Amino acid sequence: MSNLISNILFLLVAFVVSFYTLTYARWLWHEKNIRGALGVILLALISFFYSGFVLFFGHK
Repeated sequence: MSNLISNILFLLVAFVVSFYTLTYARWLWHEKNIRGALGVILLALISFFYSGFVLFFGHK
């Protein structure tokens, strides 16, 4: 049970960081910095999905 709670907290932290990063990308998009916004979106997606991948496939 404790392992499940720690896994959920781990994903929650990754989600919060990705959400914050995506809001920054939205601001960049509105400032007409499209290239920077796309880079930040890519960074947010990679960080979120990598943490999920490590949690479910690499964690034993």
